[in-house]
Amino acid sequence: MTASALALALALLVAPGPPRHRLLAAGTPRRLAIPTTPCLIAGVLLLAVVAPIGLAVAAAIVAFTLDIGRRRRRARRAAADEAAALQSALDVLAGELRIGAHPVVAFDTAAGEVGGVVAASMRTVSARARMGADVVAGLRGAALSSAMPAHWERLAGCWQLADSHGLAIATLMRTAQRDIVARQRFSSQVAAGMAGARTTAAVLAGLPLLGIGLGELVGAEPVRFLLSDGMGQWLLVAGAALSCAGLAWSDRITGQVVK
Repeated sequence: MTASALALALALLVAPGPPRHRLLAAGTPRRLAIPTTPCLIAGVLLLAVVAPIGLAVAAAIVAFTLDIGRRRRRARRAAADEAAALQSALDVLAGELRIGAHPVVAFDTAAGEVGGVVAASMRTVSARARMGADVVAGLRGAALSSAMPAHWERLAGCWQLADSHGLAIATLMRTAQRDIVARQRFSSQVAAGMAGARTTAAVLAGLPLLGIGLGELVGAEPVRFLLSDGMGQWLLVAGAALSCAGLAWSDRITGQVVK
């Protein structure tokens, strides 16, 4: 039973998450990527060999929670980077369309000014326009691989509105760019306001460790009880699971507010 629980925790830790795109601006040096997940797995496996099984299971739960939090932070950073690149691309796109450039040329020029997933999506839309395909469908297809799909859906709606009613596409693209700027500014303000709530949740999740330390200072020996065979180990697992569940829940709530 204990071996199965440990195997399940490690399997969840190893499981790959959904694909995410990290935008790198042109000319920006690529940072050294540290393989955090393999390090966590190695640490948990080593702990399972030299420590009680309950401690290993609790460590796997904590490692899994920390890895999920790290992926969410990376996803938020990727979304912010993509939104910033999309703002720049739309600025160039609107300028090219205003001077009468063909959509193919406008999208190619905008793609050349940015990098990452935004540039790839712009080039895909340009290729569709060059072959006479629907630009709206290309913009909606770009939303499927984007960290900010709502922005691409708005662009598709603007382009469809221009095609249906004969409106100036350059004006609509400029309006969409200003809308993205306003939304990102609001999201940044909300994220800054949620920083205190995230810090409070992290402190509350760490309070049990403070209680264990105080227990050791007064001679209650909680560490010895929690690492002993029997009930202590499973209380350690239950405590770690509840603390991590509360931390993950608070992070999910604050993340939804930011969105």
